[in-house]
Amino acid sequence: MVKKILIVGAGIAGLSAGVHALRNGYEVEIFEKHDLPGGLCTSWERKGYTFDGCIHRLTGTRPDSQFNRLWREIGALKDVEIIFHDPFMSVENGSGEPLHIFSNLDRLEEHLLQKYPEDRMLIRELSGAARVFAGARFPLEKPDELYKIWDFPVMLVRMMPLFKVMGKFSRTSIAEYFARAKSNSFREAFGLIMPPGYSMISLISTLASLHNRDAGFPRGGSLQFARSIEKRFHEWGGIVNYGCPVKEIRINNGRAVGLLLEKGEEVSGDIVISAADLHHTAYELLGGQYLTPLIKKSFRHFPLYSSVRVSLGIEADLSAEASCPVVRLDIPINAGGEENRYLYLTNYSFDPSLAPAGKAVVGAALYSPYDYWRKEAGNESRYEIKKEQLAEQVITVVEKRFPPARGKIEAMDVVTPVTYERYTNVYKGAYMSWIVPPEEGRFKIPKELPGLKDFYQIGQWIEPPAGLPGSMLTGRHVVQLICSRDGKPFQAS
Repeated sequence: MVKKILIVGAGIAGLSAGVHALRNGYEVEIFEKHDLPGGLCTSWERKGYTFDGCIHRLTGTRPDSQFNRLWREIGALKDVEIIFHDPFMSVENGSGEPLHIFSNLDRLEEHLLQKYPEDRMLIRELSGAARVFAGARFPLEKPDELYKIWDFPVMLVRMMPLFKVMGKFSRTSIAEYFARAKSNSFREAFGLIMPPGYSMISLISTLASLHNRDAGFPRGGSLQFARSIEKRFHEWGGIVNYGCPVKEIRINNGRAVGLLLEKGEEVSGDIVISAADLHHTAYELLGGQYLTPLIKKSFRHFPLYSSVRVSLGIEADLSAEASCPVVRLDIPINAGGEENRYLYLTNYSFDPSLAPAGKAVVGAALYSPYDYWRKEAGNESRYEIKKEQLAEQVITVVEKRFPPARGKIEAMDVVTPVTYERYTNVYKGAYMSWIVPPEEGRFKIPKELPGLKDFYQIGQWIEPPAGLPGSMLTGRHVVQLICSRDGKPFQAS
């Protein structure tokens, strides 16, 4: 008899689990709150412009890379043009030439040495570590739970070049590492690439992916990327119920047996996988019954990545302008108590499919706390005014940085942490789950909960900072666990 798997959420993790489960002979039905696939991996249209809300760089875009093969297993990146823009990012601090984050490590190292010769040792140490990562192969093929003792010698040989780098950098934050820099400009600029509380390994692996040309942008953007996986899911016979939020995971004698939908309908299944937000799953769908100390500790103590995104449709050709400048502000933007001295801009002219011919989309991102926006959202008119005020500040910066855009704004949209929460149930609008302190070492939330059978949880919270590749992997890995429990070989392709 074919087992039926019920999946909560049609984000990247849920779709990944769904495709792999179908391929391995299970019946699968997904229940999604929104009317679109992808979860946080999404785009939306305004007045003919496509505003992208997720992908900045996607690990796995090089045809022969590990992650590329894993993406192709679930139908992603097939016949998709991959766009690379170099430099990947430029930090413009208003004094002299910008700091360019070039993809090629040799070029990046040369550029950094020219700008910051006093930090020669730090620069060479950083680029050397990234080169080691660029040549590494990681044990991604199956979850930790399925590794046997005889797998470890092979893994040790494969990972040997990484041990020295991991030992040196894994428990050091970006802020701690660059505190050693003699140049204030160097220290500040590298703290802008990603949140400075992240482990140095996150930064090093990013530089390695860029060097390998394995971190491009799929033409068409985030929603089109998610739809490619949805297409494979449907081709294999899967069902997605959109506009169908789940109210409760039904449990009988310590076993997940189905779902209670918001509309009152009950759906029975043999296995339940929650690809929904972890906090929503633990505290709402499971009613707080299966909270582990680790889950409680993590939500109580770990900081979150919370941001506001302003997207602009501009009646001007910006194809000759920089793609990703990070601009130092003459007047800091205070977004709900979070003072932003820099504004992250993305000029999407590298992907002409996102705007009408001769026009452009520019996205701007800045840090802003959830609690501020949650309070403002209590008064709808005031909330809209606050968003408009913030947008006007961003427009002023964009028009100064991109002179052809002056007076040419045709479309605008502001996404706050409350927006992310409303559409996806993500905890406090957290775009990238927790910022786990490096001293925690390798951090992961178990996919299974003690005392609850036939239930699994996947998604960005399980092995932060997961992003899209990590979310996809949790979906693959959980189906491998299910196949192992059922005594059947896992089929990947």
